[in-house]
Order: sequence, then structure tokens, then C-alpha cells
Amino acid sequence: MNSAVKVLAIAPIIGSTGDTVNERQLITAISRYSKKVVVLSPVSIRYIIDRSYRIYLSRRPSNMKIITIPFTLMPFNQIWIINFVIYILYALLLFIVAYVLDLKINFDIVYVRDSRFTLFITFSKRLSTKTFVKIGGIAEEMIDTNVFRRLMESIMCAIDRHVMKNVAGIATASTNIAKRLFLKRQFLPRKIFIIPPGITWSIIDVVNRYCPRRKRILKDGIAVGFLGMLAHWQGIDILCDIVAELNRRGYKAKLKVIGDGPLRRYLTKKCIDTGVDVEITGFLMHHEALCLARKEFDVLVLPRIRTETTSNIIPIKVIEALALGIPLVVTNLPIYRILEGRGLYTAQRTPKHFADTILKTILNPHNKADHDLLKTFSYEYIASEFLKVALGSKT
Repeated sequence: MNSAVKVLAIAPIIGSTGDTVNERQLITAISRYSKKVVVLSPVSIRYIIDRSYRIYLSRRPSNMKIITIPFTLMPFNQIWIINFVIYILYALLLFIVAYVLDLKINFDIVYVRDSRFTLFITFSKRLSTKTFVKIGGIAEEMIDTNVFRRLMESIMCAIDRHVMKNVAGIATASTNIAKRLFLKRQFLPRKIFIIPPGITWSIIDVVNRYCPRRKRILKDGIAVGFLGMLAHWQGIDILCDIVAELNRRGYKAKLKVIGDGPLRRYLTKKCIDTGVDVEITGFLMHHEALCLARKEFDVLVLPRIRTETTSNIIPIKVIEALALGIPLVVTNLPIYRILEGRGLYTAQRTPKHFADTILKTILNPHNKADHDLLKTFSYEYIASEFLKVALGSKT
């Protein structure tokens, strides 16, 4: 590995959502094999107002420089055209900053998270020939409104195709997602690399050492946990029903949520209506969220709805939970077959089946995922392999 490599990363690394945690860990791992890493990171207005972004700026490797650029979308899908315009203007701003920085530093690799952020970069041969774009999934599947849906899908498809044609290569979270993406976009890019959600072993080791695992005592109740974004594709619609089903069977169950999102109010109201005890912490710092989950969750549930994206991506929370010894119950999606029975159990996406499987994980000893199974999800390994591929594309 050439330690003199210089990398420009355009990715959200400030915040506590799954995407920001993923990107922050990946880029930090890349910095270990690089001479210099410059990050252009979108940051929400909320983080700027309360100045919490400063925490993330202070926790970075010495060879990494972070440039924050404000970025906020409108919270209403019905006015999606406004958000689309915001994306276009922001992409133009990112291009200008990236181009100026590259004239000064001459980066070896440009890594961008989100094809929309890459839109104007593709028109610069200087940047596009060394740019790798991570496309997280099939974007249109995340749309939860029918207003102008077909037009939105067409625009997303056109942007992905244009970007894939004009950059050095792309990255996706799994081989299956790559196949689905290429079939939908009807285009095969020059280079393809798989960057799955992963783990940083140093963080896992600290949490395992200082955050004692909750002892399961059924008479004290069952703590059903959820960690992540409160969005429709996460299966939020049946979270309260799962806990209510356990209560109907005579178990004192409660729902503990570490996260936040657009469906927070909906979830709170539904739990009240169904008589479920619920606590929602909001987003926490990454290590705090993992520590709290290890100490207070009896089981982590993830009742995601079935889409091409969710069926083919293993979320970061799943790998982290396995590494921390937290049992999981997830929707029976194809991607989980390699992990089933190793601390992870699958269930049909109904409250009854989830309740059955939760009791199975608690009443019976569960097998743990071994280190060898999880080592390919190490960000250190992923970053090293990615840089080899990206640098190899220039030879």
C-alpha cells in the first residue's frame, strides 16, 4: 500500500445516523493508509446552531482535515422539487470547492457518497477520472409518497446512469445490490467495489470492556430494542405491535428506541394507543448508542419491510450487535442467511412471528458470531482493499 496517497472524500461524517457512522468509520480507516485526507462533509443547520459539530471535528486523525458545508433539506416529501433544487445547488458548490482543492493538492482518489453530489464532478475530466461513487441502494425505493413518484424515479435513474458512465468506478453495499442497480439503470460501470456496512474493532473492544451486558431476568421484563432511523422502510409500523403481543402473553415487555426520525411522533402515539411502555432517546453519539444497547437491550429487533435494497444490505447495527453479543430478530430477508443461527434469528414480518422468535432467543442459549465470520466486515480491511482497487484503476 502506498502511504503517500492523497484522498478527497465528499461524504456526511457529522451526525449519529447510520449513514454518517458508516462513512465516518470508513474514511477514518482510509486515513490510516494515506498521507492526507480532506473531507467535505455536509452538516445540518441544527448541528451548526448547537455547535455539536465541533465534537466530530476534534475526534479525527492528525492527517485528516474536515471542511463542513451546511446542508439541510425540507422535511416534506410533497415539496420534493425544492429538495431536488437544493441537491443541485449543493452539488455545484461541492464541485467548485473540490476543484479548487484539487488544483492545490492534486488528489489521487476522490470518494463521493451519493451520486447526486457527484453530478457536476462528472463534467470535469480532471476529477471524474479518479472519482469513485458509493451508491447506497435503489434510491427510489426509499420514496414514501405517491406525489410525482414516477417523475422522481425517472430523475433518480437518470442521475445514477449519468454518474456511472462518467466516473472511474462505483461502490455498493453488496454484490446483489450492485446487480439490481445495474439491471435497473441498464448500465455497467468501469470498476465495481463492495463496501458493506462494517465495524471498527477498537470501538467494539472498548464497548465490550466497559459496558456490561444486561442479564436476562424474565420477571423483570423484556427490553425490546430498536436502533436507527425511524423511517417507514425500517418497519416502524409493527414495532409497538410486537411488544404488545409479548404483553398479551403475560410477559412484561417494553420498547427502548435509540434513534430518531420522521416517524417518531407516529411511533409514540401508536405505543400509547396500544398500551406499550416506550422510551425514545433520540440520536446518541456512536459509542454511547452501542454502550446503551449492550447494557439495556435483551434483544434488538429490525422488522424491515421487503424491498430490493433492504433484502440485499446488512445494516451496520446488525454487524455491531453480533460483535457485542446482542441477540437479533430480523425480517426473514435473503441477505441474513449467512448470519442466521449465529446470534441472529429471522422471522416473518408479523407481530406474532416476531414475538415467537424473541422468546426463542431469550429462553434458549444463542450461538454467537465468531471473529472469523465478522473479520471481512472490518473497516480496516475494507479501506485497504478499496484503496488497492482505486489506485489500480489509474495504472
